[in-house]
Amino acid sequence: MRIALLTRRFDSAGGGTERDLIITAEYLRAAGHQITIFADEIRGATGEWDIRRVGPGPRLGRTLSLLRFGWTAAPTARRAGADMVLSFARCVGADVMRSGGGAHASYVRAARKWRGVIGATAMRITPYHRVQMIVERQAFRSPGLKRVIAVSNFVRDDLIREFGLAPEKTLTIYNGVDLERFRPATGPSERAAIRQKFAVPSSARVVAFVGNGFARKGLGFLIEAWPLVAGGAFLMVAGADRQTDKFARRARALNVGTRIVFTGPQPNVETIFHAADAFAMPSLFEPFGNVVMEAMASGLPPMTSAFSGVAEIIPPSMRGFRVENPNDVGEVALRLGALFDAPASLGAEARATAEKFTWTRYAEELNALIGSIG
Repeated sequence: MRIALLTRRFDSAGGGTERDLIITAEYLRAAGHQITIFADEIRGATGEWDIRRVGPGPRLGRTLSLLRFGWTAAPTARRAGADMVLSFARCVGADVMRSGGGAHASYVRAARKWRGVIGATAMRITPYHRVQMIVERQAFRSPGLKRVIAVSNFVRDDLIREFGLAPEKTLTIYNGVDLERFRPATGPSERAAIRQKFAVPSSARVVAFVGNGFARKGLGFLIEAWPLVAGGAFLMVAGADRQTDKFARRARALNVGTRIVFTGPQPNVETIFHAADAFAMPSLFEPFGNVVMEAMASGLPPMTSAFSGVAEIIPPSMRGFRVENPNDVGEVALRLGALFDAPASLGAEARATAEKFTWTRYAEELNALIGSIG
C-alpha cells in the first residue's frame, strides 16, 4: 500500500513527533508499504526517504503556513497517488489522525495553570492558536476520517470529549522506548563520573528532572517543595527554558540553590538518569511523557502527576508517587518522601515495566490498525 505520512516539520535529527514519525515510517516500510512523507518544512533530508514539501513557493508566516498545510496536505498526498493518508499534524481529510498532544483547545484551556489568566487569554486570541483550533476541529470531524490514534487514554478521552468521536474508532497506541539507549547504569563508576562532572556528592540522594517548558512540567513545584525534603537530597535539572534564571533565583531564595543543579540541555540525557536515584515530573499537562518511560527504562522509579498520560501505565507499587495536585507543595514533598523511602527493588520493576512498551509492540499495533482499514 502507498501510505502518505503528513507532518508540519520533517527533521531527521529531531525528537518528539519527528522521531515518532521516522520510527513509524521505518516500521511501515518494513511491513512492505511504500512511504512518502509530506511536510511544510524540511530539515536534514537524506536520500533515505521520499520527502515532498506541501505548497512549494515562498515561505508564509507561521499562521498562514499552518492554514495552508492543514487544508492542502491530504489532497496533495492523494493526487500523488497515496492509498492511505496518516497524519501526525492537524490536517483536514486524512484517513488516520495520530494525536500526540490531545485537542489544542484543551491545551489552551489548561495553559492558565502555568501562564496565568492574562497569558492564557492572550494565547487563546492570537491568530496562530485560533487557526490551530479551527483546523483541528475540521480535521477530527471530517467525514472521511476512519481512525484516530492517541498516545494515551488521557489523550483519547480528551479527543472523544472535545470532538464527539466514536469511541470504537479512537484507540490508544502507546509509544515505545529505546531499551538499548535507556538502561540502568552499568556500575558505580559510571554513576560517580556523571555526579563528579556536575559537582553532586557521590553519597547524596539524587532526583532527576528532564524536559523543556519548566513551568508546565512542574519544576516550580519541585523547587518550592525542596526545602521540605530531608537528607540533603539533590535535584538535577536537565533541559532548556527561557526562564531558567528565574527558577534558579527562586531556588537560591529558598536556600536550596546549592542542592538544585541546572545542567542545561544534555544531548546524552541518559547519563543524567545514570546519576540519579529517582525521577520526578509533576506536570500540569502532559499528554504522555516519553521521558518518564525513558527514566523507568533506566531503572528509576518515577514521580508523575494525575495530569500525565504515562501515569496510566505506572505499576501499582509506584502509584503512591503520583501527585494529584501539583500546586500543593505539601503533597509534592510527601510524594518525594515516599520516593526516597522506596525499596531499591523498584528500580528493577521500573525497568521491567518499560520493557513491555517496545517500538516493536507499537509497530504490531499500528500495522494491525492499518490492516483493519486498508
